[in-house]
Amino acid sequence: MSKEKAEHYQEPKRVIGLRDLIFISLGGQAPFLSILTYGVAAFLYGGYFAPIAIILGTILVLFNGLVVYKLSTRYTKAGGYYTYAYYSLTKRLGFETGWIYLVYSTLYGSAYVLGATFVLSSIFPINPWIIALVILAVSSIFIISGIKPSAKYAVVASLMEIGIMTILALLFLKSTHFTFYDPFNYHISAGLLALAILFGSSIPTGYGSITPLSGEVKNPKKTVPYAITAVILIGGLLAAFDVYAIGDHLLFYHLVPSNTNLLTLIEDRFGIITLIFVLFAAANDGILATLSFMLATSRTAYAMATNGFLPKILAKFEENRGPIYASLVAIVLYALSIISALFITGVRPYLAFEYVGEIAVMATLFVHAASDFSLFKISLKRIKKRIPEIALSLGAVGFVGWDLIQTIATTTPVIVYIFMAFIILGFLVTEIITMSEEEEEEK
Repeated sequence: MSKEKAEHYQEPKRVIGLRDLIFISLGGQAPFLSILTYGVAAFLYGGYFAPIAIILGTILVLFNGLVVYKLSTRYTKAGGYYTYAYYSLTKRLGFETGWIYLVYSTLYGSAYVLGATFVLSSIFPINPWIIALVILAVSSIFIISGIKPSAKYAVVASLMEIGIMTILALLFLKSTHFTFYDPFNYHISAGLLALAILFGSSIPTGYGSITPLSGEVKNPKKTVPYAITAVILIGGLLAAFDVYAIGDHLLFYHLVPSNTNLLTLIEDRFGIITLIFVLFAAANDGILATLSFMLATSRTAYAMATNGFLPKILAKFEENRGPIYASLVAIVLYALSIISALFITGVRPYLAFEYVGEIAVMATLFVHAASDFSLFKISLKRIKKRIPEIALSLGAVGFVGWDLIQTIATTTPVIVYIFMAFIILGFLVTEIITMSEEEEEEK
């Protein structure tokens, strides 16, 4: 379908303010659950250097966030990364970017369901299948209810998350009498550092749920850029602070990280009341992160449908409930990915989380590379006035490329195969759509 035809679809009403957008996206980061999942993974790979790896991951995300910051001031339609690539690169690359974003957002949100399932099932004698499906069901109810109820829930829940994370970090530091260690005294290989950065970057990467909602944001040219910067810095630095505090405690008391259960440690050191708050945060995060990325998935599918890349029915937008059919498709995709991951790993939630999360983060590196090239191409039109933007886009491409290459070289081959299969499948679907369009034109 031509780009002109997409203009016939009516844009949704702009009802999301800056506060709502920030807290929806912070919910997408699942602050506390990220510490128990991505933070733990970063620590296992990076050791006591993990806080610095998370900061480096935050810088990586900020590089790409600044690229998206620039693009969001130019394109304010729904669809986010897909829209940027579609209008600044080519239709095919636009579709491929949207396709991989759907893979990323679905798997990233599903990973948090699996992470919350792991945390809760390790404490309560409840079947992991039940926990996962209950979390998915609650998130599904919110997304079908519409963006306004979802935003109200996100504001309250995210504020509680930030409070719990800050208090817990201070408790860990207080337990060592505020004896701080130097993370730069600990060295790791480039491959392990890349993996630690990859998992560390997974935490602030939650800001990626912002841009697909651009079509429903008030004053998007100011609101979206501010929200992107705020969410990346708040999420990444708070996560690094918490991981540092936990590492400080482990080192002070000579505890072996690989043999330490963080939830048990919290209960032993700070009591059952603190553990209850932590478990509440984990369950809440599973719901909130899934909801945030379901919204992003549905809005991307909606935008792709308006351009004819997906069935037209997904472009139907209801005033109160949003793109209802795209939302239902998102729910189905999440259910399939969660069920498949648990089934393949023999119902081992943490292993399922790790596999799904790693594929998701590699997918987001691909998506960010597309946005980097989008900014680069746009900036070339006025090269003398936009040298800083060109430098930013090339710097982001270099950082993303290094981390992706190092990750592929270090990670489990089967994860790489699955990731590459999604990319190849996307190109095949693009070719099929293009051939169909050409046949219609010949008729």
